[in-house]
Amino acid sequence: MIGFRLEGRLPEGTTATDLVLTVTELLRRKGVVGKFVEFFGPGLGQLALADRATIGNMAPEYGATCAIFPVDEVTLRYLRFTGRPAERVALVEAYMKEQGLFHTAASPSRGSTTS
Repeated sequence: MIGFRLEGRLPEGTTATDLVLTVTELLRRKGVVGKFVEFFGPGLGQLALADRATIGNMAPEYGATCAIFPVDEVTLRYLRFTGRPAERVALVEAYMKEQGLFHTAASPSRGSTTS
Protein backbone atom coordinates (compact mmCIF):
# COMPACT_ATOMS: atom_id res chain seq x y z
CA MET A 1 0.00 0.00 0.00
CA ILE A 2 1.31 3.41 -1.00
CA GLY A 3 -0.34 6.62 0.19
CA PHE A 4 -0.68 9.64 -2.07
CA ARG A 5 -1.56 12.84 -0.24
CA LEU A 6 -3.64 15.37 -2.16
CA GLU A 7 -3.56 19.00 -1.05
CA GLY A 8 -5.12 22.23 -2.24
CA ARG A 9 -6.96 22.60 -5.51
CA LEU A 10 -6.05 22.82 -9.16
CA PRO A 11 -4.97 26.28 -10.27
CA GLU A 12 -7.25 28.05 -12.72
CA GLY A 13 -6.59 26.88 -16.26
CA THR A 14 -5.31 23.48 -15.14
CA THR A 15 -7.27 20.57 -16.56
CA ALA A 16 -8.08 17.17 -15.14
CA THR A 17 -5.78 15.76 -17.82
CA ASP A 18 -2.91 17.84 -16.42
CA LEU A 19 -3.62 16.43 -12.97
CA VAL A 20 -3.84 12.83 -14.13
CA LEU A 21 -0.65 13.03 -16.17
CA THR A 22 1.21 14.61 -13.23
CA VAL A 23 -0.05 11.94 -10.82
CA THR A 24 0.93 9.23 -13.31
CA GLU A 25 4.43 10.67 -13.71
CA LEU A 26 4.96 10.95 -9.93
CA LEU A 27 3.78 7.40 -9.29
CA ARG A 28 5.88 5.95 -12.11
CA ARG A 29 8.90 7.69 -10.63
CA LYS A 30 8.07 6.33 -7.17
CA GLY A 31 7.76 2.79 -8.50
CA VAL A 32 4.35 1.49 -7.52
CA VAL A 33 4.23 -1.63 -9.68
CA GLY A 34 2.03 -4.22 -8.02
CA LYS A 35 1.00 -1.83 -5.21
CA PHE A 36 -2.35 -0.49 -4.07
CA VAL A 37 -2.31 3.32 -4.12
CA GLU A 38 -4.57 5.04 -1.59
CA PHE A 39 -5.36 8.70 -2.16
CA PHE A 40 -5.98 10.82 0.92
CA GLY A 41 -5.59 14.32 2.33
CA PRO A 42 -7.40 17.63 2.36
CA GLY A 43 -7.37 17.93 -1.44
CA LEU A 44 -9.82 15.05 -1.82
CA GLY A 45 -12.75 17.39 -1.27
CA GLN A 46 -11.70 19.40 -4.32
CA LEU A 47 -11.44 16.39 -6.61
CA ALA A 48 -14.48 15.69 -8.77
CA LEU A 49 -15.81 12.19 -9.30
CA ALA A 50 -14.71 12.16 -12.94
CA ASP A 51 -11.16 13.14 -11.94
CA ARG A 52 -11.05 10.36 -9.34
CA ALA A 53 -12.28 7.86 -11.90
CA THR A 54 -9.68 8.98 -14.44
CA ILE A 55 -6.86 8.70 -11.89
CA GLY A 56 -8.12 5.25 -10.91
CA ASN A 57 -8.41 4.12 -14.52
CA MET A 58 -4.80 5.17 -15.13
CA ALA A 59 -3.50 2.67 -12.53
CA PRO A 60 -2.15 0.36 -15.26
CA GLU A 61 -0.22 3.32 -16.70
CA TYR A 62 1.60 3.98 -13.43
CA GLY A 63 1.87 0.28 -12.69
CA ALA A 64 -0.34 0.00 -9.62
CA THR A 65 -2.68 -2.90 -9.01
CA CYS A 66 -5.42 -0.42 -8.12
CA ALA A 67 -6.17 3.09 -6.90
CA ILE A 68 -8.36 3.61 -3.85
CA PHE A 69 -10.32 6.70 -2.87
CA PRO A 70 -12.17 6.85 0.45
CA VAL A 71 -15.94 6.81 0.72
CA ASP A 72 -17.22 10.36 1.19
CA GLU A 73 -20.06 12.66 0.11
CA VAL A 74 -18.89 12.39 -3.51
CA THR A 75 -19.35 8.62 -3.29
CA LEU A 76 -22.85 8.98 -1.85
CA ARG A 77 -23.83 11.45 -4.62
CA TYR A 78 -22.60 8.93 -7.20
CA LEU A 79 -24.67 6.14 -5.62
CA ARG A 80 -27.78 8.34 -5.71
CA PHE A 81 -27.08 9.53 -9.26
CA THR A 82 -26.78 5.95 -10.50
CA GLY A 83 -30.16 4.99 -9.04
CA ARG A 84 -29.21 3.11 -5.90
CA PRO A 85 -32.13 2.88 -3.49
CA ALA A 86 -32.10 5.49 -0.70
CA GLU A 87 -32.01 2.70 1.90
CA ARG A 88 -28.84 1.27 0.33
CA VAL A 89 -27.13 4.67 0.25
CA ALA A 90 -28.07 5.22 3.89
CA LEU A 91 -26.70 1.79 4.78
CA VAL A 92 -23.39 2.49 3.04
CA GLU A 93 -23.09 5.83 4.81
CA ALA A 94 -24.00 4.44 8.24
CA TYR A 95 -21.67 1.45 7.90
CA MET A 96 -18.68 3.48 6.75
CA LYS A 97 -19.20 6.03 9.51
CA GLU A 98 -19.57 3.31 12.15
CA GLN A 99 -16.31 1.72 10.97
CA GLY A 100 -14.52 5.08 10.98
CA LEU A 101 -13.94 4.88 7.23
CA PHE A 102 -16.15 7.74 6.02
CA HIS A 103 -13.98 10.63 4.86
CA THR A 104 -14.72 14.25 5.75
CA ALA A 105 -12.56 17.37 5.76
CA ALA A 106 -11.98 16.71 9.47
CA SER A 107 -10.83 13.10 8.93
CA PRO A 108 -7.30 12.36 10.10
CA SER A 109 -4.84 11.37 7.38
CA ARG A 110 -3.57 7.81 7.39
CA GLY A 111 -0.73 6.02 5.69
CA SER A 112 2.67 6.91 4.34
CA THR A 113 2.91 9.73 1.84
CA THR A 114 4.12 10.14 -1.68
CA SER A 115 4.09 13.66 -3.02
